[in-house]
Amino acid sequence: MDDWRERIAALPDDQRTMFEGGTLSQFFLRWPLTASHPTFVGSFYGLLISLSLLGPILFIQSEAGNSVSDSLRSWAFLCLSLLMLCGIFGGVSAITVAITKRMPIRLDRRRKYLFPIPFIGLVLFSVARIEPSLIGLSDQLGWVLLITPGPLYIHLSYAPRWRLLERLSRGLELDNLPIKVGKEIAPDSDLIEAVEEMHAEE
Repeated sequence: MDDWRERIAALPDDQRTMFEGGTLSQFFLRWPLTASHPTFVGSFYGLLISLSLLGPILFIQSEAGNSVSDSLRSWAFLCLSLLMLCGIFGGVSAITVAITKRMPIRLDRRRKYLFPIPFIGLVLFSVARIEPSLIGLSDQLGWVLLITPGPLYIHLSYAPRWRLLERLSRGLELDNLPIKVGKEIAPDSDLIEAVEEMHAEE
C-alpha cells in the first residue's frame, strides 16, 4: 500500500471521506496518482461518450449511404476529438484548482440529478440526427448534455481531491509545510536532553 493511502486510512471517518470522496472518486483513485490525473480521467470520460455514440453514428452513416469502414473512420475521428476535448477540460481544471486551492465538493446529493444527464443527451442527439423534425431541436443540446457532466464532476469534486492527495503523497500540506496526516509526531530528542540537563544542574 502507498504511504499516502496508509496515512489516509489512519484518519477519522469524516476526514477520510474528504480525501477519498464517493464511489466514483474511489474508483479512479485505486489507480496510481499519475494515471488518475484529472487529464486522464477526463479522457476516460470522453472514451465513454465515444462508445455510447458508436451505435447512433453507424446508423446515421449507414442511412446516409456510407460504408461501414467510412462510418468507423468517422467514429474514430470523433472518438479522438472527444478524448482530446475532455482531457483538455480535465487539465484546465487541474491547473485552475492548483491556482485557487479550492477544496473538493461532495456531489452525493446532486448525483441523482447529474447521472441521467448524459443519457438524456444521448437520446436527444440520436433523435435530432435521425428524426430532426420529431422534436424540433438541433443536436447541439444533446452534445452539451453529453459532455458537460464529466468535466463538471472533475472540476468541482475530483480535481480538488486529486490535488490534496498528490500533495499528501509528497509530504506537503496546503501551505507547503510538512504534513503529519495519520502519523504521530516524534519527540524532539535534543529538547528532552536539554531539559534533563537543566534538571540535573538543579
